[in-house]
Amino acid sequence: MSTESLRNELIAWIGKLDDQGLLKALLGLKKLLGSGGTNALTEEERAAIHAKLDARSGREEDHEFWTKLAASGLARSYGSNEPDISGITLLEHNPQYGK
Repeated sequence: MSTESLRNELIAWIGKLDDQGLLKALLGLKKLLGSGGTNALTEEERAAIHAKLDARSGREEDHEFWTKLAASGLARSYGSNEPDISGITLLEHNPQYGK
């Protein structure tokens, strides 16, 4: 997905949000990234971010999102020309391992 497509999808999603807590968390994240540090966040913004993260933890759709993201990253890590090494076993002990 191109950067422009991602940007447009996020803009459309944010445009439909009514959740003040999530909007404050996103604004806090924007400020954090723009300032280069956590000192730019107010206590209210920090609390909004933490509250949203706590409320969303363990949700099934979040788990599915991170699973898909991890799978796509793993798929990009290994090209189709890479050999299948899943059946290889260690034949010789490496004396340097664990030192």
